[in-house]
Amino acid sequence: MKKVSAIVVNWNDKDVLSGCLQSLLKQEYEDLEIWVSDNGSEDGSQAMLKESYPSVHLLENGKNLGFGSAVNRALEKAQGDYFLFLNNDLELEPDCVGQLVDLLESDKEIGAAIPKIIYHRDAQELSPNDSAMINSFGVVVNYTGVSYPNLVGQQDKNDLPLTETACGGIFMFSREVYEQVGGFDEDLFLYHEDHDLSWRIRLGGWKLMVTPKSVCSHHYYFNKGVQKFYRSEKNRLHILLKNMECKTLILIFPALVVVELAQIVHALMHGWLGLKVKSYFEILGQFAQIARKRRQIRSFRKVSDKEITRLYRGTIAVSGMKNPLMDYILSPLLSAYWKLIRGWI
Repeated sequence: MKKVSAIVVNWNDKDVLSGCLQSLLKQEYEDLEIWVSDNGSEDGSQAMLKESYPSVHLLENGKNLGFGSAVNRALEKAQGDYFLFLNNDLELEPDCVGQLVDLLESDKEIGAAIPKIIYHRDAQELSPNDSAMINSFGVVVNYTGVSYPNLVGQQDKNDLPLTETACGGIFMFSREVYEQVGGFDEDLFLYHEDHDLSWRIRLGGWKLMVTPKSVCSHHYYFNKGVQKFYRSEKNRLHILLKNMECKTLILIFPALVVVELAQIVHALMHGWLGLKVKSYFEILGQFAQIARKRRQIRSFRKVSDKEITRLYRGTIAVSGMKNPLMDYILSPLLSAYWKLIRGWI
């Protein structure tokens, strides 16, 4: 039996962390080690772990490193053949880990196995007979880098199929994949770090599959603060410049300009225009680092952008936001342009 290392990132959230750890300790998969990478919590999380969960490995980072960096610190120490990274507000069904292992071992072309995530029943105030709502079944990616959860807000179904996806919010991957493509990009403090790692796994020639047999529930709430918009949008541009071939970037450039103009209008209306402008200067300042990363990616890239963009969408949506201008003008415009250029990629 292969060893699995489950890595949970925590920052000042010991109550939901406890629920996550209890679900991990109840897993039917036997060879499982659990790591908590704590980003300098000040709510007593560390003491709670040491007292109530002595079998859990605690990694104390001392400060908030961001999600990807915290996972990387644990990846360096974990002993697993497979790695599963988690947010602390997730709870796993007892067979969740085993189902992900089975999927990875069923097909060596699968580089990442992704669970179905549903909204936690308590958060929805559902009765036992009510069907849960889907938080994500993989992630949909627009060709300009905007990503959003697949099937979000739809009623859960028992007959969802095994599905290839462009990106996974959380997933299990093997040590072999980790050694090939590396861990998380630590320049992406928060947001899109999962998209970037998913992208590199696909560049390495593997598929990402989401399975309905592996289920997590999520204590989710939508955060639409200006810092989220700023970090998410800056990192979206960063990973496009880092991972896309030059030809593809040139082809999508007109669409990128349109999306950026829409983002600038949104920033102006919602009070984060200064941060948006700041993000452009920060991207310019990172050009040398991005060029270095592009060279690193070329060393293991096995597929072209034609394969990568096979799963991309022309339409666009933003999780937690509904806007008629986006739905009836921006999205159809981007979709029409995608139909025009996708054959040239």
